[in-house]
Parts: sequence; structure tokens; C-alpha cells
Amino acid sequence: MIREAATAAALVCGLATPSLATEWVNCAAPDGAASFDYLAGTLDVLSVVGMTITVGEQVWATDPAYGPGDLVVVAQAFETPEMVLIDAMTPELDSFIAELRLFKATEGDAYAYGGTLRIPGYGAWAVSCFGP
Repeated sequence: MIREAATAAALVCGLATPSLATEWVNCAAPDGAASFDYLAGTLDVLSVVGMTITVGEQVWATDPAYGPGDLVVVAQAFETPEMVLIDAMTPELDSFIAELRLFKATEGDAYAYGGTLRIPGYGAWAVSCFGP
């Protein structure tokens, strides 16, 4: 009986591992002129599940479930303990839509993400982010 309860508890704990979670990271320019939001799966590597990018009235999204706008795909997604790099491209992979470059800092439970967002043809912005 105790062994079965321990096995059940281990299974429940295993299901609650971070590798099964996804979290939105929301990055925006201070004036709200542009934003880059990405849904990150927490695996051993960065896995961008979805994105929504806005500048003015223009919106791009990886799926209509994440917002209206033109379709966009993840071209690159790379993360280290100190930085995040994400590039978005058209579905045909023929032109860049946006480049997000972030630096990360953590101390205990506190964290800060900040960097740059460049959208060719529209501009470049300093951004700060909140999320997981």
C-alpha cells in the first residue's frame, strides 16, 4: 500500500516538471510602438511555440489563435543563461520580419529581460520583457 502511494506520488510529481509547461514572454518598447510576444516551451533548449509581433497597426502571428495578422514562422530561437535570440520570417522563409535580442539577469526569484527589437522597414526599439 505504501509502495503504491509512493509510486502514485512520484508519477504526479513527474507530471508537474517544468518541461511540460509553456509561458508567454511579453516584450515591448516603452512607448508601446512595437512588441514581440513569444510562447516559450520550457525544455532543455528554447522552444518557441508561438509568437505575436506588432508595430503600429501591423500584426504578425504564428497562428490565428495567437492573434490576427499576417503569418510568421520561427527562423531561429536560441537561449543561454544570459541571452535570448529569436528571428521571425515569412512562411516562405524569403524575408525577415523581426529580430529579438535579449539579455537576461537573475538574482534569486528576481529577473530582468531587456534588449532590442528590430523590424526591417519599420524601425528598431529598446524593449523590456516580463514573463516566466
